[in-house]
Amino acid sequence: MSILQIRKQLFFYSILSLCAVLWVQSCKKKQAKPFSQTQVNRALDSIKEVPKQEILISSITAPKEFTDWNHYPILDAAIKNLENGDPSFFKQPNEDLNQLFLNIKKSVPNPLKINSILARVKVTETLARKLNELYSVEETDFVETEQTISNLIESHKNLIFQINKTREKEAQRIAKPN
Repeated sequence: MSILQIRKQLFFYSILSLCAVLWVQSCKKKQAKPFSQTQVNRALDSIKEVPKQEILISSITAPKEFTDWNHYPILDAAIKNLENGDPSFFKQPNEDLNQLFLNIKKSVPNPLKINSILARVKVTETLARKLNELYSVEETDFVETEQTISNLIESHKNLIFQINKTREKEAQRIAKPN
């Protein structure tokens, strides 16, 4: 064998060894003791209350858009309960959640049918579905579930904020005289 062939083989085996070492190190280690569903659910039920912002729309002064939006109060109440540590709504069957969001999207009042609000509804829907899935699997990562709850509450607050901004912008429109 020539020296050139030996160097090629040495280079090839070095690259192959490096790839093998990187592959072995990239393998994730299994969790030593998996959580049982009851342990996870008990831990999830005991999550501390997330700090609330007081920009939420009160039911006493609900504008006409919300009285026309029949299914939105169900979602609003479910997320408020989630903030208070009651995730029971998101533990229901997936079909119930699907139907709720289908009804919410169908009944969006015309003044609120703008892309910024519809996008926030979609984000809230995605996070609600993710939380529903996390509650339905046997082995749930507590940190991921807690983060999803936090993200869902935040997305709901962003939806309400966008609705308020849209209403405020509509109120500021001044009709121009002819």
